[in-house]
Amino acid sequence: MAALNYLYQYARPSQATPQKVALSTCTGEGKNPHFFEGHLVYPTPTAQMLMVLSQVVRTHFFLKRPPILDPVLTSTEDVLRLEGFSGCCGVYVRIDLPSTSFDGNFFGRGTTNVDFNETMRRALSQIQDRERVKLSVGQDQVVLQRGGESTVEKKVKLPVRWLKAFGEVQTYQPRFQLKLEVDAAEALKFVRSLPKNSPPKQASYARRTGRALRLSQRVGKDAVLLNGAHRVAVLEPLLPKAEGLRVWVDEQSDVSGWEVHGPAGRLLVVLSPEVYRGFSGEGQLLESLASSGSHELVSRVRATLKWQSHVDPNVLAQQIGVSKEKIQEALAVLGARGLAGYDAHRQAFFHRELPFDLDLVESLQPRLRAARQLLDQKDVEALKEDEYLVAGTGVRHHVRLTDDGDRCSCPWFSKHQGQRGPCKHILAAQLSCED
Repeated sequence: MAALNYLYQYARPSQATPQKVALSTCTGEGKNPHFFEGHLVYPTPTAQMLMVLSQVVRTHFFLKRPPILDPVLTSTEDVLRLEGFSGCCGVYVRIDLPSTSFDGNFFGRGTTNVDFNETMRRALSQIQDRERVKLSVGQDQVVLQRGGESTVEKKVKLPVRWLKAFGEVQTYQPRFQLKLEVDAAEALKFVRSLPKNSPPKQASYARRTGRALRLSQRVGKDAVLLNGAHRVAVLEPLLPKAEGLRVWVDEQSDVSGWEVHGPAGRLLVVLSPEVYRGFSGEGQLLESLASSGSHELVSRVRATLKWQSHVDPNVLAQQIGVSKEKIQEALAVLGARGLAGYDAHRQAFFHRELPFDLDLVESLQPRLRAARQLLDQKDVEALKEDEYLVAGTGVRHHVRLTDDGDRCSCPWFSKHQGQRGPCKHILAAQLSCED
């Protein structure tokens, strides 16, 4: 498994007591910013969301492997967001905590890793609503100057697939459509009815019958693919105090988003179509990474990003002087490069920059590297405006680029039919077309 050396440097471990939750921060550059401090309006639901997020990032859903990663937190002007991936990269999780769930102040904006240790997890499970609980994200200068504070370092092998998955998952969420919505009581019944053991070999679907959700083997336009129902079961602790469950779907890929919402905020898990299929290998962001015609616009849009909790494309379109559609395309490119996330509930991108070396994102894409090599070696021949011959192994493949979908004669495309992003031959033809 490809991995990069990475060092978390926390000023001290995250801590939790019945009175305070203190999350230690690490930007990956030896910095420990202080973003927020205030009291929780809804202590128990907030603590439970943090516990569920921690469970997801510590879980490999089809193999037993130890957890090695800490989640990413973004502080904006009115929302705290925490996000991460399961060990298998087949489940993305994000918590959105709006300002209404706090009685406190935002001191800064930015993105950081946060320390989620076992001691803090145990303390979170003991928090009660009757207690007055303070949340601190980072430590102010006074705390850092106290004597006896020891720096906590975690040396990890950062999986390449984890970094790639952050870009991939943003390509699905803008296509999400709200498919199902039920109240918390019905959602709890559904989650408790899900199989607890290994996932079934045949595909299952969640569908609505009256007011209730049911698990079925029947496909239909009102059904949501649910392979690996145990991945949804992680939501059960949240539902007794929640308001409801929303299920979002990208119908092009069968990627689904399961969102529990309540007064304390929202927790979303995004599931890959298959249990054994992580987001890191999907290749949906390759076209955005390969595109060079919009570099100037992407740079101009990026210059306007200042940790907004949601980015209004209409405002940017007027400010920069291009169409709303062009702004959305540029935001999608930034999302693919780890510079923006997407909130399906608000139907908008938000600004965040992953605390990793973002220059690695494109270099970690073997299909894109191979496509550029084909172009450099002049192995791409244009036949017509939208038809190309591209060199393969002992054969040349026929590529067609159309508005209805690009196609290639290679075995890889025949197998996946574009469901896992473009093949290297299609990418090479697209690059040649742009040139």
